[in-house]
Amino acid sequence: MGTECTNDLGKHWMIVTINNTLVQGTRTVFHNIKLVFLMWAFNAATAFMLTVPIYNLLIVNLSHSVMSDKLMQNFDYMWFLQFRHLYQIQLDQIPLSIYALVVIYTLLQTFFLGGLVSVFNNPDKNHIVDFFYGGVRYFSRFVKVLFISLLFFALAFKIYDWLGELITWGYQDSENVWMDFILKTVRYVLLVFLIGVVTLLSDYSKVSLAIRDRTKFFREFYHAVIFIKDHFTKVFTVFLVVAVIGAIGVLVYNIIGKFIPRTPAYFFLLTFVLQQMLIIFRLLIRMLFCSTEVILYKDLSAEEIHLEN
Repeated sequence: MGTECTNDLGKHWMIVTINNTLVQGTRTVFHNIKLVFLMWAFNAATAFMLTVPIYNLLIVNLSHSVMSDKLMQNFDYMWFLQFRHLYQIQLDQIPLSIYALVVIYTLLQTFFLGGLVSVFNNPDKNHIVDFFYGGVRYFSRFVKVLFISLLFFALAFKIYDWLGELITWGYQDSENVWMDFILKTVRYVLLVFLIGVVTLLSDYSKVSLAIRDRTKFFREFYHAVIFIKDHFTKVFTVFLVVAVIGAIGVLVYNIIGKFIPRTPAYFFLLTFVLQQMLIIFRLLIRMLFCSTEVILYKDLSAEEIHLEN
C-alpha cells in the first residue's frame, strides 16, 4: 500500500511539474513576444538576400513577356528549361550563395539562442540590449556545442543509411513485403528518436553552460547527460509536447494551403501572409523549447535545502 501511494504521489508531482513548466514557459514566451519580431526581421532579411538574384532574373525574362500570365495558370516546363539554359552561369552560382547563407543563418540562430537563454534565465533583464548581450556572451560556447552536435547528427543519419542498406541486403531475395515495410518504419522511428536525443543533449548542454556559467563543454555535456538520465520522463515529455504542438501548426498550415486557389494573383498575397505566420509560429515554438528547457533545468537541478532543528 505504501509503495503504491508513493508511486501515485510521484506520478502526480511529475504531471504537475510538466503542466507548470508548459504553462510558465508559454507565459514567458508571450511576455517576450518582441523578440519574435526581432528574429523574424533577421529571417526575412536572410530570405530577401537569397531571393533577390533569382527575382532579378525572372524580372528580366518575364517583365515584357506574355509567358508570365501563362505561368500564373500552369507551370511550363519548356519555359523552365529555356530559362535554365539562358541563365545557366548565374544559376550555377546560386547554390554557393545558399551554402554560405545556411552557415550564416545557423550561426545567427546560435547567437539568438544565447540571447534567449540569457533572457529566460533572468526574466527581469529582458530588454533588447540584454538579449544581444547574452548572445555575445554565450556565442563562442554555443558554437562549440553546435559543431559537436553536427557530428552526432551526421552519425545518426549514417546509422540510418547503414540500416537501410542492411535491410535491403537482407530482403533483396525475399517476398516478405510486410517485414521489409515494418523494419523500414522502425528504422525511420529510430532516426527520429536519435535526432530528438541529440537535440536534447545539445539544448541542455547549452542551457547548462549558460545557467551554470561554465566554459568547459565536455564537463557540461556530461552534466547534461546525467541530468537527462535522471529526469528523462519529464524532460522528454515536455520536449515531445512542444514538438507535437509545432507539428500540429505545420499540419494546419498545409491543410489551409491546399484550399487557397492559385488565381487570381492577389491570392499569392494571402499565401505569403500565411507563410509568414507559419515562420512566426515556428519561432514561437523554438522560444517555447528554450523557455521550458531553462525552467526545467533550473527547477530540477536546484539544490535542496534541509533545515536542521
